[in-house]
Amino acid sequence: MSRSNSASEFMKDNHGEDRLCLEREELAFWERQRRCGDDCDLKMARDLPDDTSQFILRLQKEFEERAAAFSFAGSKGMVLDAGCGNGELLIAALEMGIAKENGARFIGMDFSANMLGRAKLRTSSDPRTAFLQGSITSLPFVDRSFNWVVSSGVLTCLATPQSMAEALQEFNRVLCPGGGLVVDFFNRLSHYTLARRYLFGERIAPPEYLSFSEFRNQLENAGFQIEEHLGFDFKLCQGYLFMSRYRPVVDPAYMQERISQLLEKRILPVWPKLSLFGYRIYVRCKKI
Repeated sequence: MSRSNSASEFMKDNHGEDRLCLEREELAFWERQRRCGDDCDLKMARDLPDDTSQFILRLQKEFEERAAAFSFAGSKGMVLDAGCGNGELLIAALEMGIAKENGARFIGMDFSANMLGRAKLRTSSDPRTAFLQGSITSLPFVDRSFNWVVSSGVLTCLATPQSMAEALQEFNRVLCPGGGLVVDFFNRLSHYTLARRYLFGERIAPPEYLSFSEFRNQLENAGFQIEEHLGFDFKLCQGYLFMSRYRPVVDPAYMQERISQLLEKRILPVWPKLSLFGYRIYVRCKKI
């Protein structure tokens, strides 16, 4: 099946090329990011060691692989990556062979034409993938088009709680009955978020930051039931930058690896509820 067919057969009849509207949405997003810039990271960084970039890139790759394994495991049929960006998570899933046996087909959607261009280049040889431009608050697909929807790092970037509710309703609309949804949120009760609030005076509020109960209520109101959740890292990159000021007394790379292994391999399997204190929490749901 061709790339164009795999996406177009599920699109709404009235879906036009409203590039201007999507460009406005993208510009508004980047302006919000600029106004609410992560100054905390700069305050915590101070004297960065020479190997900072390599260490953070390695952590990022490890995170993408774990997030992809959780997000796409069990996916089948038509799968939508809503807000795919440059395709990092989807590409990680494809490279790991996730959902290969289920014969899944993947559609990546984002409001940024530039990001989609990068994703297309990186997956040009894979016939299972297709990409198109669109907004998660008004998905350009007919009802019940997908068996699985993934949206990573997107909901918390929306401007208002109402926008998040609209996006979740759209996910429900395009999912088949019993379909799976995987989404994530930034936890306002994690140690890192609390430090940003009380030590650096940052505003920690919805929709960017939520508690698990608040996010669960949003999902249930949109017609989803949580089946599984997984807390990620405890903001290891920023913790690394924070500890780097203490070199050479403490080797931050060594400390981060030991802390990460202790949490993920020893503590969380015994007390899985502790993952609710992770900075970023992924949730797997079922449409009810």
